[in-house]
Amino acid sequence: MPFVEVDTAEGRVRGHDGGRVRRFLGVRYGESTAGQHRFRAPRRLQAWTGVRDALEYAPSCPQFDGRAFQSSRSDDLASLSFPRTGSPLEGGPTSEDCLHLNVWAPSAAESAPVLVWLHGGGYMSGSGNEMWVAGDRLAADRDVVVVTVTHRLGVLGFLDLRLHGFPDSANAGLLDLVAALEWVQRNISAFGGDPDRVTIAGQSGGGGKVTALRAMPAAQDLFHRSIVMSGPAREVQTRARAELLAGRVLDAFEGSAAAAAAAPVEALIAAQGPALIDAAELAAGDFTAMVTAGFGPTLDDVQLPHHPDVAAASDERPLLIGTTTHELGSLLLDDPSYAIDAGPSSVADALGISEGAVRALHAQQPEEPTHLLWSRYASDAVFGAPSRELASRTAAPVWMYQFDRATEVMGGLLGACHSLDLAYAFGTVDRIPLTGRDPGRHATSARMTASWSAFVHGDSPGWPAWQPGTSAELIE
Repeated sequence: MPFVEVDTAEGRVRGHDGGRVRRFLGVRYGESTAGQHRFRAPRRLQAWTGVRDALEYAPSCPQFDGRAFQSSRSDDLASLSFPRTGSPLEGGPTSEDCLHLNVWAPSAAESAPVLVWLHGGGYMSGSGNEMWVAGDRLAADRDVVVVTVTHRLGVLGFLDLRLHGFPDSANAGLLDLVAALEWVQRNISAFGGDPDRVTIAGQSGGGGKVTALRAMPAAQDLFHRSIVMSGPAREVQTRARAELLAGRVLDAFEGSAAAAAAAPVEALIAAQGPALIDAAELAAGDFTAMVTAGFGPTLDDVQLPHHPDVAAASDERPLLIGTTTHELGSLLLDDPSYAIDAGPSSVADALGISEGAVRALHAQQPEEPTHLLWSRYASDAVFGAPSRELASRTAAPVWMYQFDRATEVMGGLLGACHSLDLAYAFGTVDRIPLTGRDPGRHATSARMTASWSAFVHGDSPGWPAWQPGTSAELIE
């Protein structure tokens, strides 16, 4: 195997050089958060002597595996999205020692722009090691250094114990991301990247992380552009709600934060359950709130003093933001009435509109099956409208898109569903069965990788900047 070694500010690392792309996997950006460091801010990486291997993925954050509770349709979707195991963990291990990142860089890069990817899964699950966001294609074909980040999630990253002697606990997972961006500023030039051209990007929950980082004072000088894909979930917890959820978790430890800090990690993950039930009840009747329910960022006088909407009004860093046409095509799978043979009455009942309104939607999209009209209409309310709202509040130039290429898998049930555009943006459509088999998907992927990389390079993605009242760029 052709190895390549790079000197970072903390020590020397050994990766793999494939000829066109250098790959460094499992690079540590912070010390372990286990033991006495649980619920605390990340610690800066200590220097070492010798050479550390960066040849394979490092552990992801411990998280709840919900596959045993999935419906058969959701299980099929998971297998199409994560073909190695049906889980975003991709069969890899988990550990509280999870502050690691992966770097893909063009072998000849000297000062290439940098894309830092923040994974989806809300703030509860996911990993920087997922197959569809591997950075080798972007590095090889688009002259971009790609960094994917793994960080603390759920109770480990967002349990608000500020009243119990853990002042950084409520946003520890975001502080991990700040630490990763600081590592990029210190070290990415050694990998051929330009620390003055850093774009942060994320999809779904990762998009929420992007909007939160845009509002964090500690992150203001660490990146220069942003991409938010299907992730306008800008909700942040109030202190009262965060403390309510924390109290529910602490019920499993007789109210003792010290006991929670010392408990086996499996017990902590299990204790999330009752709190999540409470969060769902708090969000009852509000689908948008349910999407963001659970653990996540909390307003904090130092770390997150302003809501992302407020911060957006003075943020002049360019933003690329968009959604898929049928986001809810995958998120409605556990609703038995969401089916290919759904009729107008089912859609009218689900959306709370008249059958006449459903017929009017049909007139606008005469070729679209009724179940996808349902998804289109609801997806715009839950994802599209909030994206436009964020765009309208943002001081920076904004480019907006709508991903409209459907997948034929699962009999056409999904449409252009949530997460489908990931493989297109990273050029990995041939690795992810969710994208289907239509040869035309490669041309769509080529367009997306070209547009995303143009934005990362400092240009427009290839269409005019968005203004309120104008349409998003259609990618099909």
